[in-house]
Amino acid sequence: MKIRLIALPILALGGFAVTGLAVARFNAPPRTGPAPAAPAPIPFPNRVAGVGIVEPSSETILLGTQVGGIVAQVMVKEGDRVTKGQPLIEIDARDADARLAAARAKVETAKSRVAAAEARVAQLVARPRAEDLAEAKALVDARAAALSDAKGRLERLLKVTDRGTTANEQPTLEFSVALADANLADARAKLARVEIGTYPEDLAVARSDVRTAESELAGTEAELAQATTARDLLIVRAPIDGTVLKLDARPGEYKAAGPNASALLRLGDLTTLHVRTDIDELDSWRFDTSGEAVASIRGGSKLQVPLRFVRIVPDIAPKRTLTGENSERIDTRVMQVIYALENPPAFVQPGMLVDVAAATKPAK
Repeated sequence: MKIRLIALPILALGGFAVTGLAVARFNAPPRTGPAPAAPAPIPFPNRVAGVGIVEPSSETILLGTQVGGIVAQVMVKEGDRVTKGQPLIEIDARDADARLAAARAKVETAKSRVAAAEARVAQLVARPRAEDLAEAKALVDARAAALSDAKGRLERLLKVTDRGTTANEQPTLEFSVALADANLADARAKLARVEIGTYPEDLAVARSDVRTAESELAGTEAELAQATTARDLLIVRAPIDGTVLKLDARPGEYKAAGPNASALLRLGDLTTLHVRTDIDELDSWRFDTSGEAVASIRGGSKLQVPLRFVRIVPDIAPKRTLTGENSERIDTRVMQVIYALENPPAFVQPGMLVDVAAATKPAK
């Protein structure tokens, strides 16, 4: 009984103590983290501000393929510096190579036909050749001698008064004379034909064959040029000197062509970085192209990079670059101003958002 009278007050006092500690902890002020770093002060009392996105001076170029197919090889990687015309990606070209080889064979065949036709024309123009003329004259002389011999034998036979057994030789000798005379006429005709050379009609036909062969050659060369172009279209080349920003192609993947196809890679010139800044249309009248401007790096940094004015995009467009702040207006239009970053830090890359402030003239 005595123990109960002693324990109950002790338990009650303990309960009161625990309750007091719980209430004290509950009412204690919450612990706060370190104070956020204040942004760097803007050096312009009169200014307009906007959000800018870093981009290459060439803007970001999306490269695709003009002919869909399987990616055969990727010759660059992200961050590589490339030169204008350098091959970057190649699509499977086995079919194009076969067509190119067939076109080259057709061209060689057509060249052979042109050479044969030109040789034929040269042969006709070169007539009469000296050796042909000499041969024809020699034939005339030989057949003239044969005719003279046949006539001599016939004359000697006719002078014999007592022919005896040779009486039947006269018809044979007369036939020999007639045959030799005909052979001489044929030789003289051949000599005349050789001396004339080439008939204009034959030369015209030969030259027509040359023109026909040349036309066929031109057609096959056009096919070769078409096949060469088709082969070259399977290679994606760099349109400018720049840096590979993003690569979205791997060997073995199928890549489609056309306006709705995804880009194979992104390319840009990073020698100079630009900032595409959105200035609210309500502040556009205050903007001064000759005013100084700075870009503030986000993320608690107090770093400010000087900007150099490049140009104004002459097209007021709906706002697209969003900061994510609750007070941000999205139902507005903006004037885009292009600045160049002067000596930016190495960590500044295309796609990064920066805060831009540009000095304006004091309001009057």
